[in-house]
This record gives sequence, structure tokens and C-alpha cells, in this order.
Amino acid sequence: MKKQVYAGIDLGGTKILALILDENGTVLKKTEAATHAQEGADAVIGRMIELIREGLDESYQLASIGVATAGTLNSGEGVVAYASNLGWTNVPLGTKLREAFGVPVNLENDANAAAYGEWAAGAGRGTKDCVYVTVSTGIGAGIVSGGKLVRGRDSSAGELGHITIDWKGPKCLCGNVGCLETYASGTAIGRRANQMAADLPDQAALLIEKAGGEAITSRHVAEAAAEGDELSVRILEEAGQALGAGMVSIIHAMNPEVVIIGGGASSIGAPLLEPMHRYIADHGIGTMARGVKFVSPLLGKEAGAIGAALLVRE
Repeated sequence: MKKQVYAGIDLGGTKILALILDENGTVLKKTEAATHAQEGADAVIGRMIELIREGLDESYQLASIGVATAGTLNSGEGVVAYASNLGWTNVPLGTKLREAFGVPVNLENDANAAAYGEWAAGAGRGTKDCVYVTVSTGIGAGIVSGGKLVRGRDSSAGELGHITIDWKGPKCLCGNVGCLETYASGTAIGRRANQMAADLPDQAALLIEKAGGEAITSRHVAEAAAEGDELSVRILEEAGQALGAGMVSIIHAMNPEVVIIGGGASSIGAPLLEPMHRYIADHGIGTMARGVKFVSPLLGKEAGAIGAALLVRE
């Protein structure tokens, strides 16, 4: 008898990751390839099909396919309505994959899929209520409540980056004002550093040196802070406090057992996260704030593909 397996794909703007999992969520095979989105949707979908086939052998029986991708999705119809990173509009991805393999296919927002993956098989395993926050170019979140993924009306729940933390703050690209993302994302940290370098070039000498004539990024700020640079430490302190304000809102709204913090900017570590924890302790409702456990993700870049596979299976 053939072994029943499940395919999970993380479709990114630069890379496609395909996993074959068993019924316990264990990864059996892993294949990946460059997306080459400029070649068009049909070419990308063809590449996805090839990767799944590469991961299967004669002893496997494919049961379903889950796809994690960015953009606006119509999961019920299996359509990627719009994905700016791929240049796609109304692409029937689910239909194409069903035609190729004859199995159920589900499309899931990539942040939601990663959150579910970490909840089901990673750092949130064993909990009922978990929030996975990504602090990167932007800030997003995936929420599992009562053991169920919170998708919202059109699978857009979890936009933590666009919670207002300053109702008189600067306008965000989303149209709102004072969004968390404008204060605490990797992009915001870099922007703040460049502003400070322009206003206080003497104090920002190390940052300017690290950037080497290019724009200062959050990576430069993290490196300078690790060397004790006072301006960089202050920039991260402010960003960490802002992140704490956003976390207080999500803690009060969702009352999670665990908050998983991932994403590139989160790797900055203590200079960003300690101010966040202090803010939560000072401003969060006592029992709710104290009861939350903050952890790092365990599944890395495979979280989205694992979550997508497990979601369609279940």
C-alpha cells in the first residue's frame, strides 16, 4: 500500500519551496527552485508542478496540495486575485494544480500559513491560542485562536503592522496614520537612522561609516548598536517601545498563550526586544501580559509550506 503524503508549497517572489510531508507533518522530501516570475504565470505554475513531482516517488500517494503565497486570494475559487511580488492578477493557480494532480488544493496567505505551521508543528505546538508576528520589511501576524486559524472575512486578518499606535502620527502607505509598521519595522528603523544621520551627522558617524555611502539599513543599526553606538541603541529603544505598544494591543485583543516573534528585524535581539518587553510589563493588563510566553520560531523558512500542507489536510 502506498504511503499517503501531502504537498506544501511556499510561493515567493524569488523562490519556490516545495515539501512533501507525511500524516504527522514530518518533512519527507524538499525541493526548491527560483521563481522567475518574469516568465509569466504559466511558467511559474509549471515549475511548481515539476517540484512536486520531483518530491514524489512510486511509494507515495499524494492526498492534497497547500500553497502559501502573498497577495490577495480567493481561496474558495483557488485564484490568486492579485500578487504584486509575482505580477499576477486573477491567476487560477488552484485549478491548474488540481488539473495536474487530481487532488484538493488550498491557497493560503503566507503569514497565516507560517503561523499555522509554527502552531501545529513548531514553537506554538501544544497551545490553543498563539500569535506569530513577523518583524521584517513590514510587520504582519498570523493568529490561531481556540486551535483555529483566524482568517477574517477575506483572509486578511492579522495586519498587526497597521494597528494605530499614534492617532496623530505620520500617514502610512496603507492610508491609515500612526501605524505600528511606520515605527517598528526594519524599514522604519532604517528610515529613522537616515533621518538622524542627516540631522546629527557627528553622532551618526559609525552608522554612516557602516553604510559606506549607501542608505543606512536596520542591519547597519543593529551592527552599530552591538558595538555600543549610543545613537543606534536609542533608535532601537524607540522602535522596541513602539513594538511593545502593538504587542499590548494584540495581547489585549487575543489573550494568547504564546507569541512567536520572527522575521529579519527580530534577529536584532535584545536591543529591540528588551524595550518591547519593558513596555508590555508597564502598559499591559497585568494577568494578561504576565501570562504570555514569548518565543522564537522553530521551523524557519519551511513554516509557510508546512502550514499550508497541514491546513489543507485538516
